[in-house]
Amino acid sequence: MWHRSAVVAGSFYPSNPARLSADIEHYLEAADLIDLGGEPIALISPHAGYIYSGPVAAYSYRQIAGKDIDLAIVIAPSHRARFNGASIIPSGTYETPLGGVNIDGQLGALLEQEDGFSFIKEAHQAEHSLEVQVPFLQKVLDSFSLVPIIVGTVDIDTCRMLARGLAKNLEREGRKWIIILSTDLSHYFPYGKACEIDRVFIKTLLDFDENELYSILSRNTAQACGEGPVLTGMMAAKMLGASAVKLLKYANSGDTAGGKDQVVGYLSAAIVK
Repeated sequence: MWHRSAVVAGSFYPSNPARLSADIEHYLEAADLIDLGGEPIALISPHAGYIYSGPVAAYSYRQIAGKDIDLAIVIAPSHRARFNGASIIPSGTYETPLGGVNIDGQLGALLEQEDGFSFIKEAHQAEHSLEVQVPFLQKVLDSFSLVPIIVGTVDIDTCRMLARGLAKNLEREGRKWIIILSTDLSHYFPYGKACEIDRVFIKTLLDFDENELYSILSRNTAQACGEGPVLTGMMAAKMLGASAVKLLKYANSGDTAGGKDQVVGYLSAAIVK
């Protein structure tokens, strides 16, 4: 059992609970509630500093606000640790300025037994891409437990193996759940070029073809720092009955809080059944 403390509070998002709560509420109020045409199985959300990506992330979280969801599985990329497979925190608490969230020991223990899953503490200690999702979840869900997963691989066969293990256990899960996939898109291109590159990613994502998505990312025709989480989540969602992806919002840092000479792309989307 591990108590994972907030490490990017005060840099990626406010460390003051009242300020953090107010900022997220502001982002959520500005986001549209969209007809998804089905039940959301997974949501894609960016993971930059809130002033940059918070307005986009809010579109994903707006869709599940107030829903009766007991379990949030957050799959995020590793920016610092390098390893194959996925690291899951099997039990404990995950802290943010809004309080501690229970890490779900029941599902965590099951996933830790699946091929490709293990607990690598170093993968989680300083990783922002998962942490920034948790305050949004705390604001939109009344009560939930968390399954924190960091993916250290982008190999499609490994991602498929992880997806099988996740889907198998979620099929047996009696509680209501949602999967959150954490990714940003292109990095540090001029505004127009970034939009062009990100359009390739979005079109392929909406085609819901993981092999083609892997192909364009491998060729660097498009970019996503959360390639592993998106591939894993997309394949798991398909195994769980998902049939389509719905674009919720695209913007980049040039639209939100930065200049347009070197921008980072952000996407919110829902994978629906």
